[in-house]
Order: sequence, then C-alpha cells, then structure tokens
Amino acid sequence: MTFKTIYIHMKTYSSESIRKLAECLLGNTSSFNWLAEHNDRELVVLASLIKGKKDAIRWLMENKYVELAAFGNAVLGDKNAFEWLMKNKMVLWALTAHSINGDKKAAAILKAKQLDAYLLLSQAIQKLNDDGQMGDIEAAHKFQG
Repeated sequence: MTFKTIYIHMKTYSSESIRKLAECLLGNTSSFNWLAEHNDRELVVLASLIKGKKDAIRWLMENKYVELAAFGNAVLGDKNAFEWLMKNKMVLWALTAHSINGDKKAAAILKAKQLDAYLLLSQAIQKLNDDGQMGDIEAAHKFQG
C-alpha cells in the first residue's frame, strides 16, 4: 500500500481533542474515554502507535488516517514519514514532530500561532521518550511514501 494513492480524511481536530491526546499518552484513562466518546478514536490509535503497538499503523492506514500514521512514524524517527508530511502540506503535524525532536524554532512557531495544545502534545511525547515509553520504528511498519 502506498501513501500516494490513498484517500486522506484530513480531519481537523479541536484544541481539546489534541489536549486529550496528550493526556491519553500520559496514561489518563478519562482522556482515553473522552476521545472514544467524541468520535476521535483514531487519536487513541495514534497514541497506541507512538507507544509501540504494532498493528496501530495498519488500522490508521486502512481507515484512511494517513496523516496520523505519518505523524506517529515521524515521531518515532521515520524520515520518510516526515518527508511525506511536508510533501503533503501537513505542516502542523510536521512542526509538532520537529518540536518533539527538540527543534526550538518549530516550538516557537507553534507558540507564536497560539497552538498551545500541540505544544502540550509535544511535551507529552517528549516525556514518554524521556521515560523510555515510546515505541520503536523498527518494530512498526515504515512508511513507503
């Protein structure tokens, strides 16, 4: 399955949904439930991908959440996934991935644009990484962009 031929949902997420994703990543059960109840199940699956669940990327791809699959893999270090985000103008997800990887310029742009929820997401994923709770890109399916 290539990413070039797949229809993309291109769903826009509220700041609250992104905040709930950050909380879900840090183990907040009520945020997990909130995402499921508010039709943002794909964000729960994204959290699973970031934490290393091997079949999460397949679910995201099969359900046409390609941008989330690319973001999850970019966070895990897949350069092809990051390039796909940029090529397909998923700038917000690409900026967030860069911020997670320590790019202070990307974080400054998120802050200047008042995208605080994405900064919170970045910090949550950095904490997972610091605590050794992130998945491994070698265990996940790499992007074929």
